[in-house]
Amino acid sequence: MSAGGIVSSTAGADAAVNELVGIDTSAYADQQVTFGFATGIAGMDAGRDVTNHLFQAVAQFSAAVLGQANKFPELASSIQKRDVADAERWADAS
Repeated sequence: MSAGGIVSSTAGADAAVNELVGIDTSAYADQQVTFGFATGIAGMDAGRDVTNHLFQAVAQFSAAVLGQANKFPELASSIQKRDVADAERWADAS
């Protein structure tokens, strides 16, 4: 995704969202880290718990970002329509 100015390009908005759609982290929410030893090593148990919570948090965050990103094509379309109407008014005024 390239950095750039804010524009009312529906194609640009679609391209940006399509890059995010290709990143699927939903499987991480159910993923669990396990170790091949009995519990009881406090540092290892804590590390496992943190990693398991991290998997869930990343999946939830990614889903939230994608949900917001999916709004951009509609927003870009609205802005583009407004820009066209503004351009037509300016053309009529000159």
